[in-house]
Amino acid sequence: RRSSDLNGERSSAPVRRPPPEQHEGSAMVSPGACAQRALSFFPFLLVLFDLQHEGAECGINAEVEKHLEMGKKLLAAGQLADALSQFHTAIDGDPDNYIAYYRRATVYLAMGKSKAALPDLSRVIELKPDFTSARLQRGHLLLKQGKLDEAEDDFKKVLRSNPSELEEKEASSQLVKADEMQRVRSEALSAYSQHDYQTAENALNIILEICVWDAELRELRAECYIQEGELGKAINDLKVASKLKSDNTVAFYKVSKICYEIGRAH
Repeated sequence: RRSSDLNGERSSAPVRRPPPEQHEGSAMVSPGACAQRALSFFPFLLVLFDLQHEGAECGINAEVEKHLEMGKKLLAAGQLADALSQFHTAIDGDPDNYIAYYRRATVYLAMGKSKAALPDLSRVIELKPDFTSARLQRGHLLLKQGKLDEAEDDFKKVLRSNPSELEEKEASSQLVKADEMQRVRSEALSAYSQHDYQTAENALNIILEICVWDAELRELRAECYIQEGELGKAINDLKVASKLKSDNTVAFYKVSKICYEIGRAH
């Protein structure tokens, strides 16, 4: 059933626009990705639209309901940290409340902390598998992480779940995009294995405009840069990769090694 049919609640004030999701890894975006950046807010708008219409179907108690409503008002007022605190408390009071997880994920998205939103969205889907907006959001984040198979699975399930017209349009668009990224990634890996680093780099440039949080592909592009003598570009990619993946000692080591070689050359 459509998630937008859950209730008729409406916020009285607009929610602040979230900072660009590029904050996750501080990755550079090429000028050719400007259109994609403009569209990157569309899935977040789906969340806000759904937040206005969701309902309290979880059998929550009065105390939890109070925190949910207070958090929603704070979110609408743009007081994100305070809203987050309210949703933390609501989840503590009812760990099986899918609305609480969904609203907390919405706050994380508004704060530009998409990685933190992902486990909350997964919990929503676990508790309420037919909540299409949560699944669509998760697919969007998985796509940015380069987890193409998982993203495609979410988009296909959205299309099979009687989505709203808006959700169907977005899921179809994202599914086409994920399929295209699968093809381009195969081309990049094939070119790299044949030591055609320029072709591999060109393909990786395309992928990383969409899969901006894929640390492995960013490290692979860094290797292409190294082979092409573009050490400055390689260092930039490796630094981003080190932030995208926790305890990425390999990336740190490569940066140190390149800097050492540059120093020796001078």
